[in-house]
Amino acid sequence: MGSSFKLEWGPAICMVLIELFTTGQMLLTKVVVDAGLFVFALLTYRFFLGAALVVPLALIFEPGRLKELKLKAFIWIFTSALVGFTIPGLYYIGLGDTSPGYAINFYNIIPIATFILAVLFRKESLDMRSLVGNIKVIGTLVCVGGTLVISLYKGKVLHLWPTNIIGYHPKQAGAAFGHHHVRGTVLLITSCLSLAVWYTVQAQMLKVFPYKY
Repeated sequence: MGSSFKLEWGPAICMVLIELFTTGQMLLTKVVVDAGLFVFALLTYRFFLGAALVVPLALIFEPGRLKELKLKAFIWIFTSALVGFTIPGLYYIGLGDTSPGYAINFYNIIPIATFILAVLFRKESLDMRSLVGNIKVIGTLVCVGGTLVISLYKGKVLHLWPTNIIGYHPKQAGAAFGHHHVRGTVLLITSCLSLAVWYTVQAQMLKVFPYKY
């Protein structure tokens, strides 16, 4: 019973953890971007650190798999890196061109676009006559609606703990925002649509080269 529980709930738990980690990463990114760190330097540090952490896992759990890397698999991996890491990096530039409250709304595009692409490429089945199909649609709408409420609701600022970060002056950094609002909007939309494509690309990539690390 224990093993079946892990198999059934494992993917869902992992998805929740990914969202939590992503949220933490976005909060930390907001701090360093406001502090004046160059966006491309941030992306370089992030990807190099990620590679350094994952390489040992690949050597331990997937030794010798590099020999199976054919041209077709390489093209899919390159495409995945392009639409999942390089293009989404434009989000941070768009964040600097606009404002956090404005930029976060564009994340609403990702679940909708991902769901539409998955249906179009037949990665997901959509049958409105079935309970499962209705649940998928309702789940997407609830997800988007909840994000809209959180991002658009105007209320009191909630301070859970002191945020006395040395050298961090968000008001000073924020004064530089808003000079390229149109450019920032285009970059935000492009970044979020690219992430939506990335999820579909990953599914196909794992069929060609089924080695996660």
